[in-house]
Amino acid sequence: MRMFETDRARPRAIVGHVGRKGMRLALVGPAGGIDPGTTRFHDAAAITSLSGTISAFQREMALPPGPVRSAFAVAGLVRGDAIAVTRTRWFLSRSGLAGMLGHAPVILNDFEAEAWALAARERPASQPTTHVVAGATSGLGVAVLRRDPVRGVSVLATEAGHAAFVAPDAPLAALVAELFPGRLIVGAEELICASGLVTVYQAMARAKGAAPRFASPEAITAAAARDPIAEAACETLATAFAAHLGHLVLCYGAWDGVIVAGGLGTALSPMFHRPRVAAAFAGISRHARQVAQVPIRFETMAEGELHGAAEALRAA
Repeated sequence: MRMFETDRARPRAIVGHVGRKGMRLALVGPAGGIDPGTTRFHDAAAITSLSGTISAFQREMALPPGPVRSAFAVAGLVRGDAIAVTRTRWFLSRSGLAGMLGHAPVILNDFEAEAWALAARERPASQPTTHVVAGATSGLGVAVLRRDPVRGVSVLATEAGHAAFVAPDAPLAALVAELFPGRLIVGAEELICASGLVTVYQAMARAKGAAPRFASPEAITAAAARDPIAEAACETLATAFAAHLGHLVLCYGAWDGVIVAGGLGTALSPMFHRPRVAAAFAGISRHARQVAQVPIRFETMAEGELHGAAEALRAA
């Protein structure tokens, strides 16, 4: 086991990301960013408790006694003292972490952290801007990034991925009715997510009387250029995603742009140039022309949640 020498004059801080697959932890260096070589990933199957994993990390990093600042990005709704991690058995307790680390933790939603990380990569704002940051992973994460030359950066965590989905065209409405029979309301992330792409692809294969050839989102997006059913599934999911993003622009006033984060969004990005997808994004409101002009860009950032947690801690 490698031990890390810790300078007592250095600000001591731990950042982490807790999601369905496990927990990633790292130390924050003197400049406020992730300290190289300190990142550790703990697989969900090996974790008996989050607090025990954090304690083991402290010992490995040879942190000296004393209060430790911390920030944790969590897949879930960050409210109250006990915060449930989506699709896991785990909870993070604010009071428990404060007692263990000797300092109140900063706890933020994982896409809130993504927005903080993206903000740190941008040049300082010359005028106020508002962007929606969204990404389809195991769910649909959404945050609002506000940058101001005077007030600095602020991020609004949302659960807009759970808002109702409204199909932008008849074929997509028919597909949603088939996939969610008897449902009048379907949450956006029930469809717009990694597993949603697989479900859409399988339904389209059945409709063509074909056996599904691909079983993962990665395989489907990779096959889109050569397989007509995979292509149609990717275009359909991109259409649904674009429609929801257009609604978010209207709801949050994100006229300066939409940032789609994550690997699935990047894989679907070629579809966003297609007329059907562009029409879904613009919508049919009286502001459709203005929405159509809102730029969409696609970003991927390795360990963005960790970097964002460090940025949020710096700003706290």
